[in-house]
Amino acid sequence: MSTVQRRLTAYLDESQSNRSRDPDCYVLAAALCDPTELEIARTAMASLLLPGQTKVHWRDEQPARKRKIAETIAQLPLMHLIVVRDGRPGERAERRRRHCLERMLFELDELEVARAIAESRGRADDLRDRRLLDAQRAKQAVSSELLIDHVPGPKDPLLWVPDAVCGAITLARTGNPGYLDMIETAVAVQVIRIVAP
Repeated sequence: MSTVQRRLTAYLDESQSNRSRDPDCYVLAAALCDPTELEIARTAMASLLLPGQTKVHWRDEQPARKRKIAETIAQLPLMHLIVVRDGRPGERAERRRRHCLERMLFELDELEVARAIAESRGRADDLRDRRLLDAQRAKQAVSSELLIDHVPGPKDPLLWVPDAVCGAITLARTGNPGYLDMIETAVAVQVIRIVAP
């Protein structure tokens, strides 16, 4: 595969599902965008920022705002890929996340994504992600052409998209599919479910 063919950028964020109503579940979402559409999507998401906010964070928003966020995302030139891990009871969140990220990297590589940008969780966690990618390359599960970078959440409004999609997935899994329905009817959303062995 030539690197010239690789154009898409994927923005990643994750969330544990509702711990009481959907325990042992972890969600990792990617919003995929062509480079020619990045600024349009980034500007639309930045317009959602309220005074005093440093980023749009789904968990902190009220229902009316969540609706507006979902409607905005539905109008963006994005595709969405979601990996859901139904883990074992007592399985550590970091293990669930690792399983999600392994599968996500494989899927992004299959889609010929050039670059994955994840919200930074700190130096040690970001290094752990890069090591996971290196391990996947060593096993030839992904090619050397897929890159991963980490950016603080407030720095790039496109990171707010997968955060919101994770929130919409969690709500759908716990009985409120309305926000996800808004996104799914407008754009491609693919959900991959992995179950703990």
